[in-house]
Amino acid sequence: MRFASFSSGTAGSGILKRANWKTVLYILLLGALIYYVVSKWSQFALFFSDEGAVPASSMTGGDTDFFVEFRLDREKTHKEQVDMVKAVMNDPKASKEVRDAAHAQYLFLVDTMGKELKIEGLLKAKGWDSLVFLSPDACTVAVRTRTLSERDVAQIGEAVRKVTKLGLDKITVFSCE
Repeated sequence: MRFASFSSGTAGSGILKRANWKTVLYILLLGALIYYVVSKWSQFALFFSDEGAVPASSMTGGDTDFFVEFRLDREKTHKEQVDMVKAVMNDPKASKEVRDAAHAQYLFLVDTMGKELKIEGLLKAKGWDSLVFLSPDACTVAVRTRTLSERDVAQIGEAVRKVTKLGLDKITVFSCE
C-alpha cells in the first residue's frame, strides 16, 4: 500500500499538488459564494424578517430610493460574481473538474439573475414595483405598496411559482412603502 508523501521528489507529489490545487479552488469558490450570501443576507435581514419593520422613510423619500439602491447593488454584486466565476472558467491552470464546476456555477448565476428580472418584469407589467431575492430553495418578494390584498398576494405568488417552480410555501410576499 502506497501513501502520498509531502516531501518533494516522490512520485506521488505531483498528484498531491494537483489534488491540493483543486481543493483550494473549490474552497475559494465556495468561500466566495458563502461570503456573498452571508454579506447580502445580513445587510437585508431586518428588511426580510417578520420580526421587525423597516421604516417607510428608509425605502422611499429622502435623497435616495431603497428599491433603486438595492437593484444597483444587486447588479454590481451579480457582475462581480460572474466575473469571478468566468476567471476560474478561463484559467488554463485550473483542472477540468474545477472549470466544469465554475461553468455550472455560471449557469446557475445567469439562471437566477434571469428569473429575478423576469419576475420583477411580470409584476411591473401587472402594476407592482417589486424587489425579488431568489435563492435555490426560496423566493422573497417585496412589493412597493401600502397594502396587498389576499388576491394580490395570490397573484404575485402564482407568478413567482410559474417562473421558479417553487412551492407556494417557499414564496414570501410582503408590502412596503
